[in-house]
Parts: sequence; structure tokens; C-alpha cells
Amino acid sequence: MLGLASRTDPLWARAALADEDALLRDHAHLERKAAGHMITLMGQLPSGGERLLPAAREELEHFERVCAILHRRGVELGPDPGNPYVQELARVANQGLLDRVLRMGLVEARSYEHFSLLAEVATGEVRDLFASLKDSEAGHHALFVTIAMDHFPRERVRQRWSELAEAEARIVAKLVWGPRVH
Repeated sequence: MLGLASRTDPLWARAALADEDALLRDHAHLERKAAGHMITLMGQLPSGGERLLPAAREELEHFERVCAILHRRGVELGPDPGNPYVQELARVANQGLLDRVLRMGLVEARSYEHFSLLAEVATGEVRDLFASLKDSEAGHHALFVTIAMDHFPRERVRQRWSELAEAEARIVAKLVWGPRVH
């Protein structure tokens, strides 16, 4: 479970897939923002930030891939409406660099779980997309945890991860299901 404090009900995936185009637009925006956050974080880390460059590049490749699917479907990306999950997680995980790193690790862990659920029930190119992206999310989660352990005392990282994972689980429990990745 990659250290998550809760599991998503598998029925969530059906609600998320109710409007595939909206789900894909949401996902594209999340991939774009993930790449930007990684690039920003590279400049904030005292050392080793360049390890994020391949992951940021990968997120941009995912963005491009989702945009290509939208284009084939004749769907415009449109403006980013924001993501309540990410916004609420940013509100509670706001105590500095460690929180930023762990927040990104939590998002990647939850994305892995959600992509796995989506891949089980989606069909066609949407199933293929999420099945192919899920392992990348697990790798990004591991990268953020490693970066946290390299820059902060391990016990502090474990303690803060536990606190944030509990807060993240409460956020997930309150979310209204819909065509969003989170």
C-alpha cells in the first residue's frame, strides 16, 4: 500500500470512469503540475535535487500522452479547475520542505493505488494508459521517500509520514467521487 493509511473503495473507479474525458483532462492537469512541482523542488533541496529530473521528464511524457488521447477524441484540455484533494493536502502538509517532499510522495502513492483500480475496470486505451502509468507512480513515491530520508532524520520522516498519511486518509474519506484521479 506504499504507506497509505487507508484504501480506496474499488467502486470509486467506476465513478471516476463515468466521464472518461473529464477524468483524462483532470489527469493531464495533474501530470503537468507534478512535473512543475518536481522542478521547483529541485531548486529547494540542499543537495541531490537533480535526482528529480528524470521523474519530472517522465511526468511531462505522461502529460503529453494523455493530451494525445484527448486530441484523438477531439477533446480540448481546457483550463485547470483545480483539484480539491491536492489543495486540501497542501493545506495540511505545509510545514516546510519535509512536508512538501512527503506530500508529493503521498500523492504519488495514492495515484498508484487509483491507477491500479482504474486499470482493473477501464477498457481500451484508458485501461492501457493507467495500467502502464501505475508503476511509474510507485517509483516516484519511492524517490520522494528516499529524498526525505536523505535530507532529514529518519525518525522524523517516519513520524511525519504517519501524521500526514492519517490526514491524507481523512481527506480521501471526505472526497465526493467523480471523474477525477483524486
